[in-house]
Amino acid sequence: MARDARAAYGAHRMSPQRERIVHAVESFDGAFTAEELAQTLSAHPDTPGQATVYRALTALEESGFVARVGERDGAVLYARCDTDGHHHHLVCIGCGHVSAVSCPVDESVIRAAARQRFVITHHEVTLYGVCRSCLAAGWTHEAH
Repeated sequence: MARDARAAYGAHRMSPQRERIVHAVESFDGAFTAEELAQTLSAHPDTPGQATVYRALTALEESGFVARVGERDGAVLYARCDTDGHHHHLVCIGCGHVSAVSCPVDESVIRAAARQRFVITHHEVTLYGVCRSCLAAGWTHEAH
């Protein structure tokens, strides 16, 4: 997993726009959408276009600098993820905090699929809920 922007893009490919995009990604404490990233970038002069933001997210995802961690209102959620190996994510619907968790798919699921002559090629698991901080702050389902 790439731990810094130069590793994500390659030092020779780090343009000023890409540098701004990486700094904006690093400014998020939790999950964010491409639109939220573009909105954060719009506060600066010489704002990269939406296509540039999407291309940058694709490159950063391919390098492991960011990961897709679920969705919100139909939009892909991204977050910095420093956890190596196969894992999944807990995403707080209150503040967007993201935590890595081990894979809940165990051997019994694979055996059950095999009994049905089904070969699992990949899977996605994202668990949504409310983090400890949001609960302590009085989060209620009715308020959100």
